[in-house]
Amino acid sequence: MTISMRVNEGSAFSLVSKAVETLNHSVEPVRKYYSDVLERPIDRRQMWHLLHAQVAFMMVAFPVECPLLLRAVFAAWFVVSVKMCRQALRSDK
Repeated sequence: MTISMRVNEGSAFSLVSKAVETLNHSVEPVRKYYSDVLERPIDRRQMWHLLHAQVAFMMVAFPVECPLLLRAVFAAWFVVSVKMCRQALRSDK
């Protein structure tokens, strides 16, 4: 006995596209803020690199009680994210 099932492929795609559109709409003020602070246009990719570097910095600077090894991992993450951010911002010029 074969049971056939009809899958509505369009609904999964539309849900993903709506989620992406919502995310893009919600981060637009952050992108505009970075553009105002840096006094030049910033695209979304550059904005994500800047946010990545900021989160990495917070993980290095703000953990209250954290093992030394974990702090070293966070510091390495911060260094890598800053290098990636600088590269992304330089590619625009």
